[in-house]
Amino acid sequence: MRTIKSVFLGLLLSLTSLMATEQKVVFDLTSGDVATIEKHLIKNIEGLAGYYKANDIDFKAVVVISGNAYKYFVQDLKNSRFKGKLKVERAQKTLEPLLEKLHTEYGVEFDMCKAGMKARNIDKKVLYSYVKTDLNKSVYLIKWQNDGYAYLPVH
Repeated sequence: MRTIKSVFLGLLLSLTSLMATEQKVVFDLTSGDVATIEKHLIKNIEGLAGYYKANDIDFKAVVVISGNAYKYFVQDLKNSRFKGKLKVERAQKTLEPLLEKLHTEYGVEFDMCKAGMKARNIDKKVLYSYVKTDLNKSVYLIKWQNDGYAYLPVH
């Protein structure tokens, strides 16, 4: 009986350590405020990635884009509904390299709500190449949370 308990405890501890080797988060980004995006999305992801790397834990992050955040993922502003919007152009200069870094250095995935794009008349062709646009926000959030990603809002 003691051997069975020891084996069971060993298996349980092994399973626990396996589960701790990966942490996953999905950010629900709806904010249109540049400072909020920098502080609560970009800095947060960089900090989490650094923390988990230092602790030898894999970190995966996904950002689901909707609300007032669409405009910051448009690469070709001249051929979009944001043409001539000086605030968006200035914000793009600040955010573009930071968002690109999240994608290239930390492997962050970006999913944009297809329904919101349609409602705002945003063509997929004007977006950054790393932005996926296959599904609606709710479908993305359900998918990622069912895959074990913790939910963090950035509103």
